[in-house]
Amino acid sequence: MSVTAVDSNLAPGGASPEAKFNAAVDNAKASEKPTEADDPEFTDALITQAVTIGGQFIIMPKMQELLNDAMSDDDEE
Repeated sequence: MSVTAVDSNLAPGGASPEAKFNAAVDNAKASEKPTEADDPEFTDALITQAVTIGGQFIIMPKMQELLNDAMSDDDEE
Protein backbone atom coordinates (compact mmCIF):
# COMPACT_ATOMS: atom_id res chain seq x y z
CA MET A 1 0.00 0.00 0.00
CA SER A 2 1.48 3.37 -0.96
CA VAL A 3 1.38 6.39 1.34
CA THR A 4 1.28 9.94 0.08
CA ALA A 5 3.06 12.74 1.91
CA VAL A 6 0.89 15.12 3.92
CA ASP A 7 2.97 18.10 2.79
CA SER A 8 3.78 17.95 -0.88
CA ASN A 9 6.87 20.07 -0.24
CA LEU A 10 8.45 17.17 1.61
CA ALA A 11 8.31 15.08 -1.54
CA PRO A 12 11.66 14.50 -3.24
CA GLY A 13 12.82 17.56 -5.15
CA GLY A 14 10.84 20.00 -3.01
CA ALA A 15 12.35 22.66 -0.77
CA SER A 16 12.72 21.64 2.85
CA PRO A 17 10.84 23.62 5.53
CA GLU A 18 14.18 24.81 6.89
CA ALA A 19 15.21 26.16 3.48
CA LYS A 20 11.86 27.96 3.16
CA PHE A 21 12.30 29.47 6.61
CA ASN A 22 15.84 30.63 5.85
CA ALA A 23 14.66 32.17 2.57
CA ALA A 24 11.86 34.02 4.40
CA VAL A 25 14.32 35.37 6.99
CA ASP A 26 16.70 36.52 4.27
CA ASN A 27 13.82 38.17 2.41
CA ALA A 28 12.69 39.97 5.56
CA LYS A 29 16.22 41.25 6.24
CA ALA A 30 16.59 42.48 2.66
CA SER A 31 13.32 44.44 2.74
CA GLU A 32 13.86 45.86 6.22
CA LYS A 33 13.05 49.56 6.38
CA PRO A 34 14.47 52.09 8.84
CA THR A 35 12.19 52.40 11.84
CA GLU A 36 11.23 55.31 14.04
CA ALA A 37 13.66 53.96 16.63
CA ASP A 38 16.50 54.99 14.32
CA ASP A 39 15.37 58.64 14.59
CA PRO A 40 17.12 60.40 17.53
CA GLU A 41 14.32 62.98 17.91
CA PHE A 42 11.73 60.21 18.19
CA THR A 43 13.88 58.39 20.74
CA ASP A 44 14.27 61.55 22.84
CA ALA A 45 10.52 62.22 22.72
CA LEU A 46 9.82 58.62 23.72
CA ILE A 47 12.15 58.87 26.72
CA THR A 48 10.63 62.20 27.77
CA GLN A 49 7.12 60.76 27.64
CA ALA A 50 8.21 57.65 29.57
CA VAL A 51 9.66 59.82 32.34
CA THR A 52 6.49 61.92 32.43
CA ILE A 53 4.25 58.86 32.67
CA GLY A 54 6.53 57.34 35.31
CA GLY A 55 6.23 60.53 37.33
CA GLN A 56 2.46 60.57 37.05
CA PHE A 57 1.92 56.96 38.00
CA ILE A 58 4.75 56.32 40.46
CA ILE A 59 6.03 59.53 42.01
CA MET A 60 2.83 61.58 42.24
CA PRO A 61 0.79 58.96 44.14
CA LYS A 62 3.66 58.59 46.64
CA MET A 63 3.83 62.38 47.03
CA GLN A 64 0.07 62.46 47.58
CA GLU A 65 0.41 59.76 50.24
CA LEU A 66 3.19 61.71 52.00
CA LEU A 67 1.11 64.89 51.86
CA ASN A 68 -1.91 63.10 53.31
CA ASP A 69 0.25 61.70 56.13
CA ALA A 70 1.64 65.15 56.86
CA MET A 71 -1.84 66.67 56.87
CA SER A 72 -3.20 63.98 59.18
CA ASP A 73 -0.29 64.48 61.63
CA ASP A 74 -1.21 68.15 61.94
CA ASP A 75 -4.78 67.22 62.92
CA GLU A 76 -3.64 65.01 65.81
CA GLU A 77 -1.82 67.82 67.61
